[in-house]
Amino acid sequence: MGIIKQQTLKGTFFSYIGVFIGFVTNTFILTKVLDTDQVGLINILTSFSLIFAQFAILGFNATARYFPYFRNEKNKHNGYLFLACAISLIGFILFVIGAYAFKEVIISQKSQDNNLFRDYYWYLLPLTFANLYFNIFDLYSRLLYDAAAGRLIREFTLKLLILVCVVLLIFRILDFRSFMWLWLSANLMPMLLMMIRLVRKGNFSLKPNFNFLNKDVQRNLLNLCLFGILTGASPLLVDNIDRYMVNSYFGLADTGIYSIAASFGIIIALPTRSLYSIAYTVIAESWIRKDMANIHTVYRKSCINQSIVALFLFILVWANIHNALKVLPPDYADGVYIVFFIGLANLFDALTGVNAVILATSRYYRYDSFFYLALVGVTIGSNLFFIPKFGITGAAMATALTMLIFNLSRYLFILFKFKLQPFTVHNLLVIVLGVLIYWFSTLIPVQQNLYLDTFIRGGFITLLYAGSVYFLRLSSDINDMVADLLAKLKRS
Repeated sequence: MGIIKQQTLKGTFFSYIGVFIGFVTNTFILTKVLDTDQVGLINILTSFSLIFAQFAILGFNATARYFPYFRNEKNKHNGYLFLACAISLIGFILFVIGAYAFKEVIISQKSQDNNLFRDYYWYLLPLTFANLYFNIFDLYSRLLYDAAAGRLIREFTLKLLILVCVVLLIFRILDFRSFMWLWLSANLMPMLLMMIRLVRKGNFSLKPNFNFLNKDVQRNLLNLCLFGILTGASPLLVDNIDRYMVNSYFGLADTGIYSIAASFGIIIALPTRSLYSIAYTVIAESWIRKDMANIHTVYRKSCINQSIVALFLFILVWANIHNALKVLPPDYADGVYIVFFIGLANLFDALTGVNAVILATSRYYRYDSFFYLALVGVTIGSNLFFIPKFGITGAAMATALTMLIFNLSRYLFILFKFKLQPFTVHNLLVIVLGVLIYWFSTLIPVQQNLYLDTFIRGGFITLLYAGSVYFLRLSSDINDMVADLLAKLKRS
């Protein structure tokens, strides 16, 4: 797991710096200088452009599992990047046609009291284009074992650029309309920076190799793309459909509240996303070599490591949620349990490790499409059930339920089809440890100063949790990392 550990650490490091910048921007600044409906607009544009970009790629990202057959550095990987860009261009043209034809359907809301979304609707075109080609360049980079670059650019550089835009807004150098133009420009930069990186590393080539595309290759690519259209878009639908439905029921203002609250829970998902980026390539090549031992090792280690990190972050966030609410404007207090349920949803995903990657890269990848089809149905159905009963919190409850059902289903499928069992008694110990440490943290008296309270509570949780994980030896990877660090400190 050397390359996975290295790339995951790099990706997670930059992701968390970016999360910190994004958290400060959204929580301490953006909510103070923008109205809730303006915050909602930014989040709706971001969510929709991500979803549309995933559809516009026309499932080509699913061909990543087939890339080892293309891999040939001398021949520029047999025109794989050209194919990706050409197919995505067709997808983008189809999106533009759809965006024009279904404009009123996309904009329509039951509780919209202004035309803010309508005024900025066409921002979706450049945003979708930028996300589409960033995804292509990032995918290609990851397949060439450079997974950290995309995380750095999207999670760190983009957040930094948006922070600059917000600072200019604070000092009234920009009005809201000018801010939106600059915000749009910042969102175009990751695509350009990713392309520049590929060029500098000598990996950017749009030269086709039609001779390589024999009938077998064409048939395999077509099959992967057809199933990839559903598989690729469904995770983003699940991640973002809650915002659309909140917007549809209650309008942009409540969407802004929901989005800010949900951003706390998303922190928990970052290590998992970093792991997925590089694990995809490693596991895909393990399937080709029929190296089941390596797949099982990656699966088992991903479950325990992700459980440890995600549960720690969940406890840290939820134990300090009362302090976070003091920082936000009063309107955002309604989002407290959104934080809990979105965090729980991401925790469910982390507990089962790289099950999604194993299934998506296996010969049963078509079943993953059926799982995602069911997932979208459960997501929509649960949102329709919970939102009328529990308001915007209902959308978060629906997400948590969906992720629990989905990950349990994938775990059982992999267990029965491949006889892969990733869990040990250590996984259970992690959960018990997390529950106990959270309970102990609730016994700490609340301090009047929120920063002092956060420091004391967070420090207590960190020291007790990290120390327990290390001395109980719950993860060999974590203990090895600590041993390496101590050895380096001794040498220095």
